[in-house]
Amino acid sequence: MTAIAPNGQWWTRFSWVWLAMLVPSLVFSNGRWQLAVAALVTPFFARLFLLSQPVVKGSLILLPLQLGAYLVMWWEVIPAPGVLYHIIAAAYGLCYFLPFVIDRIAATRIAGFVSTLVLPLSWFLVEILIQLLTPYGSWSSAGYTQMGHAFLTPLAAWVGVAGVAFVTVWAASVASWMVMTKAPMRRRLLMSALWAGSIVALVLLARTPPAIDMPDASNVPVAAITPSNEATLRVQRAVQVARESGEFSREILARLDGVTSELNDGLMMRSRDAAQKGARLIVWSETAGRALGSQEDRLIARGQELAREEGIYLFMGLGVLHPGRQRPLENKVVAITPSGEIAWQYRKARPIVGSEAPFLPPGHNDLATLDTPFGRIGLVICHDLDFPDFVAQAGRKEVELMLVPSADWLVIADLHAKMGIMRAVENGFSLLRPAHDGLSVIASPQGHVIDSEYDAELEDRVFVGQVPIARAHTIYPRVRPYLPLVASLLLVGLLVMAWRQQPS
Repeated sequence: MTAIAPNGQWWTRFSWVWLAMLVPSLVFSNGRWQLAVAALVTPFFARLFLLSQPVVKGSLILLPLQLGAYLVMWWEVIPAPGVLYHIIAAAYGLCYFLPFVIDRIAATRIAGFVSTLVLPLSWFLVEILIQLLTPYGSWSSAGYTQMGHAFLTPLAAWVGVAGVAFVTVWAASVASWMVMTKAPMRRRLLMSALWAGSIVALVLLARTPPAIDMPDASNVPVAAITPSNEATLRVQRAVQVARESGEFSREILARLDGVTSELNDGLMMRSRDAAQKGARLIVWSETAGRALGSQEDRLIARGQELAREEGIYLFMGLGVLHPGRQRPLENKVVAITPSGEIAWQYRKARPIVGSEAPFLPPGHNDLATLDTPFGRIGLVICHDLDFPDFVAQAGRKEVELMLVPSADWLVIADLHAKMGIMRAVENGFSLLRPAHDGLSVIASPQGHVIDSEYDAELEDRVFVGQVPIARAHTIYPRVRPYLPLVASLLLVGLLVMAWRQQPS
């Protein structure tokens, strides 16, 4: 076996063809307009181009293209204004360029099929570092791009979304190796067939339904309540007037109390109506209810009365304003049992950097759980679900149904819903995700969408359905801490192998 030797090979003569084919696929390889096929072919063309050029020259040509593509693909997805958006998007582009540089340096020094592992291992480690170290969690993962066809999605139960990204990039690396290697065609076909067969076998094993715990009441009628846009807008305008005035006068406080009461009355009315139509578990979307700190207890007491009278579990998503505090807003969910007792109050653990963090105190680093006759229920709020390491608690705590009150905007609605479904597959829980101005979803532990509706298309802003409360026993929550270590050891071994070889 010999290492790849680019000089003089036929595919190097098509260097600029590879680049020309790469450019249009870059923008669709992730982000706002992501396509599964683009995520597969982009690293294929990038690898062929870089390996057909000197390291410095190829990198100087490709890097600006990558940065430009990232500025386009995340437009209106990353919630950051002006220059800050450009810095964040470019930083992502640079991070995901590093695996190609590592691969370009090492690939020509490593003999055989094993060289195909350098790029996906580097990519996997970059994704893990981004998930752990950046304030946007797993938003940039290439694993989400493959959820449209769902073939690779079951692998998330074993290796998480970064593992799905690993296989996606590995496929491109294997395909480019097929083009570049000097190995006989028979060997190329044999190695590729063995690789493809192994991936298919792993997917089929992961897809095989694992042992699932099903309580007696396996399907629970639920309702997700989102607020009226008109009433919400009136509240936002009143808060803006208060901020601009610099003080909360008696007149402004009275105005705020009036508009929030109107908003909350609508939520209570629709919640009672849903309960009387059969819903046993009702969830309000993120900050659906609004209240001044002085009026919060009164609003929660109304929720307790409603839950007790209708015999329901009520999860009230609340945005509470505390005038005078350094961080005046509170983003929380109050869980109320059918007896009217408050089980807990959960504050959002991961406020969005830029748009929320300056105004919201972060919550505790534990997701909330509640044991019910239906099974064990877990809850996080919106952006919290974007952090696989944080949500892996649900798998370890054997949560059967995860509630995720959320608030989105149209541009991110589909992508953010996909991300929630991926967490369900990773951790083996059913998912109920009510999303104000987004895509509300009910999904199974295997990632099957049971029901979904765009909030704007819902009559009276009420999303109703039957949730199968179940638990699939996945291994990802328990092996997750060890996966980066394994990947690091493998990559270091490959780089040592490359260092000890003379360049071809």
